[in-house]
Amino acid sequence: MGRRPKVTREEVLAAARQVFADRGFEGTTLAAIASRLDVSPAALLRHAANKEALFAAAMSPAPGEIRVPVEFLSTVEGDEDPRRVLRRIGQAIVPFLEEKIDQQISRWMRSKVLQDTPGFPLPFDPQVKPTPPQRLLGLIESYLTRAVAAGRLRLSDPKAAALLLIGCCHSYVTLHRIAQIVDPPLPLDRYLDTLVEIWTHGAVPPGPVEESPR
Repeated sequence: MGRRPKVTREEVLAAARQVFADRGFEGTTLAAIASRLDVSPAALLRHAANKEALFAAAMSPAPGEIRVPVEFLSTVEGDEDPRRVLRRIGQAIVPFLEEKIDQQISRWMRSKVLQDTPGFPLPFDPQVKPTPPQRLLGLIESYLTRAVAAGRLRLSDPKAAALLLIGCCHSYVTLHRIAQIVDPPLPLDRYLDTLVEIWTHGAVPPGPVEESPR
């Protein structure tokens, strides 16, 4: 079976992005990327002059390329079962973050070597508003506000609650992929079950309000 005669630029960048995320810049070879596409390493050079140029093209998303994974919330009325909606939010955000985190670590490590980007590089232009994180927050806050109005949730501060929900998703990814706090990793379904349980019933049983410890 012969090699594929042609690959598109999108296919090359997608394969490169995955390999760079898995292995980092130094650990990646053109041959490793080419093998994913069943082409020769020389075929990649039709789309980028060298590995450095390929890395820059693959790991720097174009404006508007990042799609917020909870766009479905714009069509959620607010009177649906919030447990199902909350679970779906987690099921959408966590895999999205897991896909992006390795890419960002690879970009950060490369930027430290080149010393060309202070701080942690962002996968979006922070000057273009709303940024993807702001869009994510806005969609979740808007849904929570509608759910409160429909009597399906009791929240005094939907924005803070939206931040809390997003933070829980980030925590799962960070603690498992970076800190490796649990071995083997806690299954996402089990994590989301507990998250929804806390949102549904609360962790503290009803009772007299005690003075907060100082």
